[in-house]
Amino acid sequence: MILFEPTLATSKAVDTSVRISLAGTNGLLLDVSCGPYDKALQQRLWALNNTLRDPQSFPGLVETVPGVNNLLVIYDPRKIPPDAAAQVLSDLWVSSSPTPIKGKHFVIDMIYGGEHGMDLDYVAEQTGLTPRDVIALHSSVTYTVAALGSMPGFPYLVGLPPALEVPRRQIPRTLIPKGSVVIAGEQASVFPCPGPCGWHVIGHADFDGFDSQAMPPALLSPGDTLVFRPKAQLK
Repeated sequence: MILFEPTLATSKAVDTSVRISLAGTNGLLLDVSCGPYDKALQQRLWALNNTLRDPQSFPGLVETVPGVNNLLVIYDPRKIPPDAAAQVLSDLWVSSSPTPIKGKHFVIDMIYGGEHGMDLDYVAEQTGLTPRDVIALHSSVTYTVAALGSMPGFPYLVGLPPALEVPRRQIPRTLIPKGSVVIAGEQASVFPCPGPCGWHVIGHADFDGFDSQAMPPALLSPGDTLVFRPKAQLK
């Protein structure tokens, strides 16, 4: 994969901490990750994504796909060559600034443990906590939707308490149910539909995160916040 280094750009405005690489024949991936999730960097990506919606800002733009610490830009190479597209993207990133999104807030009721929370005891064991402690910590914070991806409507949630950080499973499950509440590393999520997963399943929620007939089809958007509320306590 060819890598466009912003330091090679003709503009004097350069951010050497980012990488812009080819993504297929008509895409560029702006990667700003330089460690753990950074809220300010993510807010800059959101601001850049909004700027790109202006047709005048990026000739030939087709679509943008925000990720966690990155942004995929799909464009028409017949209207702008890759090196020029990379230069435009680099310049726009340098001129961007963190812009918070005032999103919607959701309260999601869930049941921890049991048949659909089969990894709760494992997470407790790995973290040196009791299952009650895991529940208390997981449900005590407000999560922010950093990005959607992996599957339609799947939210990458940031805000997981550090005490609950556990590496991904070594062997992913081939299928977990819709509504599964999962954690891995420093992130959390809730499944909008059945699918494979290498994260740890700690509970289940009544969650309709994606409806192909709705507009927009995904319930959650970047910048939204949510809390998980236990429906029942462990006995």
